Amino acid sequence: MIQRLLLFIFTLFLSNISMGQEIYPKLTKKIKGYKDSTVLTKIDNIYKYEVKKEPKNEILLKYWKFTLYDSLKYTELRDTICLELIPNFVKIKYDNSSRLFLFAGLMKIEEVQFEKAIALYHQGLLIAKKYKDYNEACILLKNIGMTYSKVKDFKTAEKYLREALFIAEKYDVDLQITNSCISLGNALKGQNNFLGALYYYNKSLEIALRINEPKIIANCYNNIGNIVRRQNNQKDALIYYKKALEVNIKSGSKANEAMNYSNMAVTYTELGQYSMAIKFSKLAIDITNEIKNDLSLVSYYEVLSDAYAKNSDFKNAYLFLNKQVQLKDSLNLTEQANMLKGFEAKYQSEKKQTEIKHLKMSNELQNVKNDSLKMQASKNQNILLLSVLALISLSIGLAVLYKTNKRRKQTNKILYTKNNEIEESNNSLQLALNALSIKNKEVIDSINYATYIQQAALPNISQISTDEVGFQLLFVPKDIVSGDFYFSYKLFQKSFFGVADCTGHGVPGAMVSLVGMNALDKVVREEKHETSCSMIESFNNHVKGSLNRGGESTNDGMDISFCYFNHENNMLHFTGANHSALILRNTQELDIDPDNDKISIRLQNETFSLIQLSGVRRPIGKSISQEPFYEVNFKMVKKDRIVLVTDGFADQTGGEKNKKLKKGTFLSMLMESSAMTVKDQIDHMRTGFELWKGDHEQIDDVCLLIVEVLS
Repeated sequence: MIQRLLLFIFTLFLSNISMGQEIYPKLTKKIKGYKDSTVLTKIDNIYKYEVKKEPKNEILLKYWKFTLYDSLKYTELRDTICLELIPNFVKIKYDNSSRLFLFAGLMKIEEVQFEKAIALYHQGLLIAKKYKDYNEACILLKNIGMTYSKVKDFKTAEKYLREALFIAEKYDVDLQITNSCISLGNALKGQNNFLGALYYYNKSLEIALRINEPKIIANCYNNIGNIVRRQNNQKDALIYYKKALEVNIKSGSKANEAMNYSNMAVTYTELGQYSMAIKFSKLAIDITNEIKNDLSLVSYYEVLSDAYAKNSDFKNAYLFLNKQVQLKDSLNLTEQANMLKGFEAKYQSEKKQTEIKHLKMSNELQNVKNDSLKMQASKNQNILLLSVLALISLSIGLAVLYKTNKRRKQTNKILYTKNNEIEESNNSLQLALNALSIKNKEVIDSINYATYIQQAALPNISQISTDEVGFQLLFVPKDIVSGDFYFSYKLFQKSFFGVADCTGHGVPGAMVSLVGMNALDKVVREEKHETSCSMIESFNNHVKGSLNRGGESTNDGMDISFCYFNHENNMLHFTGANHSALILRNTQELDIDPDNDKISIRLQNETFSLIQLSGVRRPIGKSISQEPFYEVNFKMVKKDRIVLVTDGFADQTGGEKNKKLKKGTFLSMLMESSAMTVKDQIDHMRTGFELWKGDHEQIDDVCLLIVEVLS
């Protein structure tokens, strides 16, 4: 037993020495003095010769090539050989092998495969921590955090970025401190913690200026500009954007240069300087086309379209809005989202099977432990008996000792066998738990990415307000992704907007919502209709066709509030499928047709009246009712507010008696806040909902849209 322990310690000692050494230093010396393409030829010739001489060392020789390509900045060659080495990484016992997983993860980011990138980063992080490579650990933790930020999971991103910053500050690594600070600032900004974000941006900028890192300096200026702009200080924001632009132009960072131009365009739009906004938007688009970054191009088209629309150039506004829609469709976002279908059920099945195996192995392990305890008790009893008998007679004691030793050997043999069985069971259990952990992580990361896809499809509520109508939104999904969605289109002098509540929530609801959003795009942008009810009828046909594709009928569908608002005559045309619309109007200006049974007053006080436009009691999709959809027309006046809401708000349980909030309470909350600004009214509704919910679980998605007539 002692010999085996010494052998293990000696082997571990030798392996630790080899892990800390440079791989094949003698071979590396042979390439010194070679330059440019000749060094690649020399490396390849040495590699082929050494592999032919010692084929068993092929993996380590490939890793030697990888380290050289990395140090010589041959990025494409490095990445190619990196992918070849990943399946064999267990054979590479060197402390810098974590870089394999870093570069493999970066390649998955470029392919927009975020969950696979995070899994690779975690494998690299285990290696970096094992060999105490703190610089590499910081980089991997930062990349994990930045990847979670890409899918809008800013809370998880913050956790990893704070760990990266802690390690960087503990070991005084300036470059990683400034990198971690700027990424942590982005995660806090994503959670609307602007003061926290600004603190870390300034901290990053201070260090970046001291160590002269142009790329980080530019990113800090740009991000500080974003915070300042959100604080409605557009002129100061432009100063920061221009500082960032100057640095990015000098360093040749094209992608960041385009981002600066786009941010300046948004700022000029907010300042009402539309010609400047159009100029900088075009610069951003030209650069982005040059570097072929389609994902950024989607948002840049939207910024340019918005600038044209605000400048009343509706022809060009429609042109670039159409380009954005076509590019978004070409990225197959809906198809990618459909890949998530079935992930959750598959994960639950595998989890159940693993739990059964775990329970079985736990029982076997307990039985083995019980046997071991009994054997140990028997051994102790024999030793005690031996001590007593030794006092009586040495000869009898020797005989008993002989028999006891023989029995002890047999017991040890059994224990050795049982220990091996326990070790095998533990290994199997660990493998099963690791597999379950990976599957769980893949499902969660995939659903998080679905949020990114869904948010890309939803309109940016801060950018869709116009001179005619202003929008405010309360959007609270029950799960990571939502079965509720909202929409807004502006085509020339008409606005189309509304909310929808799809069957279910979470991933199934999100799937149906993507079907609904695609169908709305076709109806509003591609078809010509004169009434809102004909649009909803066409929308219903599109949805049923999509959900029943393949001949299988489903009961999935949705409820929808659809508004078509004509800016020229301020006429609102409304059609609801199992939904109604509410109008908040000053009571002194109240003028409704008493004979119209589709329009009624729900609540009223001396100042404001709450008017209801009734919808059809029929959902979108498969339905027993075939009542035709109808249109309700209502003349709007300045300061009127249109309130559209899904049923998740009123159905929420809570309060002191854990009952539903109900529609009556919802309407009362609206009336209480009717004198506030629209933004304050939304905040009032959000606070009221959260207070009612308290510590109870949210039972459904919530979507509340308030639209104010501004002219």
